[in-house]
Amino acid sequence: MFDFRKITLAVALCCSMLSGLPSAEAKVEAVRGKQYKLSKNHGPWMIMVASFKDVPEERRKKGLTAQQAANQLVYELRKMGVPAYTFYQGQQFGQLKEFSQDGNRAEKKFVSRQEQIAVVAGNFGRSDDKEALKILQFLKKGFEPSFLKDERYGGIVARTPGRPTALSRAHMTTNPLMSASDIKRKSVDPLLKRLNSDMNHSLLKNKGRYTLRVATYKGSAITQVGNRTPEKAKSFFDKVMGDSLDASGQKAWELTEALRSARSAGYDRNFEAYVLHERFQSIVTVGSFDSPNDPRIAELVNRFRGKARMHEGKDVMTAEVMTIPRNLPRGATPDKMWMFDSRPKLMQVPGR
Repeated sequence: MFDFRKITLAVALCCSMLSGLPSAEAKVEAVRGKQYKLSKNHGPWMIMVASFKDVPEERRKKGLTAQQAANQLVYELRKMGVPAYTFYQGQQFGQLKEFSQDGNRAEKKFVSRQEQIAVVAGNFGRSDDKEALKILQFLKKGFEPSFLKDERYGGIVARTPGRPTALSRAHMTTNPLMSASDIKRKSVDPLLKRLNSDMNHSLLKNKGRYTLRVATYKGSAITQVGNRTPEKAKSFFDKVMGDSLDASGQKAWELTEALRSARSAGYDRNFEAYVLHERFQSIVTVGSFDSPNDPRIAELVNRFRGKARMHEGKDVMTAEVMTIPRNLPRGATPDKMWMFDSRPKLMQVPGR
């Protein structure tokens, strides 16, 4: 038997009945009775779909257990192409301090959280993901598996004006197995996604957790003093430098392409290069690493970092450059040339 009276719901879902949502063809495995357990690799943002708990022994009759009901709901969601999972929440106790009239202190335990099995779904990069919100509304207003309404399965659902269906209290949540820092790291900024998601060699498509930043191209900027911008400066910026951010983005993309086909320009190897466009700059990275201690990182740092050279009796850092073609006759001008950052930096891949 399972008790729905304290249902809270959270799931990231899809349904072929709604246009724009993934269908069962989304290749989400759905095996009846199988347990699909939540892990740190899911999320970071999800929909809390429902939580189930068993009724006390003295009230238990025929019907599904909480675990069986959770597995069934996960199966129903996965049939529609929704990646759903179960998460066991153990019972938790709290302590309450009390003072008697004679000044003696005593501590009492109370149940702060009941043992239950939650069903969550979806793997969204942010809380306001359009698909997540669309699925959420469908779950709350248009989806109710038949087994949730059939008394033979043992469900107890309190129908109220505020809860017309078993899943009407579904809501967005975060993966409970992830720390706040992990959620922040894996959440993708909406602007980054909009600027980069549909682009070739986008860093957002990098499968690793780390990558090496080797080049940075920044757009120009103008400083506004108070609420006024000097018209002469603004006119110059618009005419000469207004499209500089687009130019820096183009330069970064061209360097990424050049690194990926470096061998054809006379270099000894091609590089796994990526580009990321941000609000005020574009960056180029190389490599895909699961650990910051990957030995390949040191080799790439040494290859791309600037070299110390003597200038007027002092050691100065001179940035490395890439030219096309690589080998130029003395005095010849390259077709293309890019300058790398003098100090490459390891960075985390957004959303990983």
